[in-house]
Amino acid sequence: MTHSEFPPDRRPVRPPAFASVREYISRHDDLSFWWPYVAEILERHGLADAGRESAAGVGGTYPTFICGDYVVKLFGYVQGWRKSYETERAALALAATDPEIAAPSLLGEGRLYGNADAPWPYLITRKMSGVSWRDAELSAEQRLAVAADLGRQIRRVHALRPSGIATDADWPSLNVAAAAERSSLPPHLIEQIDDYLARLGPFDRVFVNSDVVALHVFVENGRLSGIIDWGDAMVTDRHYELIQIYRDLFDCDKAMLRVFLEASDWPVSKNFPRQALGLALYRQAVGCRRWPGIDVFEPIAARFPLQDIGTLDELAAELFAF
Repeated sequence: MTHSEFPPDRRPVRPPAFASVREYISRHDDLSFWWPYVAEILERHGLADAGRESAAGVGGTYPTFICGDYVVKLFGYVQGWRKSYETERAALALAATDPEIAAPSLLGEGRLYGNADAPWPYLITRKMSGVSWRDAELSAEQRLAVAADLGRQIRRVHALRPSGIATDADWPSLNVAAAAERSSLPPHLIEQIDDYLARLGPFDRVFVNSDVVALHVFVENGRLSGIIDWGDAMVTDRHYELIQIYRDLFDCDKAMLRVFLEASDWPVSKNFPRQALGLALYRQAVGCRRWPGIDVFEPIAARFPLQDIGTLDELAAELFAF
């Protein structure tokens, strides 16, 4: 769908409103609905011509639109939008301090409205080249090459020294076991969670993207071209990064995980499996704050006989031990 298919531009008079989450989801990637807002943003920043070739992004939490060489992302309505906006804004600025990190360039920002409750802030970034890992038709050899590229990128990301980025300081208030009840983990493993987390090692805190999934990793000519969507970035234990990479990007393939870890110079200790699973449990709990239906263990349940695995330590070894 392109700009030319829309009626003449009209200025959005009031912020978008939704009767329910269901309605928001149904409108989320509806370019005709969001076009007046996107057109206003582009015109404000002298990019009106970019709107001639516009399309909706897919798979994100917030309305995101590709306009020529630019991407417009709006933040609002969903619980936690303020934090997501500030986090992505700060994370992109931080990533830009290392020119070797392949993150989108932040080109513009602002707010559509002065309303404190619904200002609908936005970010404009440079479009990432290539296509997402999900849409790329990669050979087995290319998948391993991109896994290594990604490992080198994550090593640089973890080396950044952030300021003003969210941390895990509020995690003690999380009910991790209750969040796991919304996942594919069976009850006998869920009942072990509190004790399991109490036995985790000290956190090796670094800056993490937190959501490196197949839709957010871009590939061009069989190699990594970039990582998009930094709205979940934070400072916490480095192992928090792994569950999304392992279960979504690598399809639980240990060969790709090993290549990734080696390329990232990951400090793999004897406690690596336990720490990786423990932080995966935290990832489930943090994700439930925004989307109650999240299930980071769903693809794992499809590949491993979880009912036959007696303990979380055994599951950790099954998933992450080499």
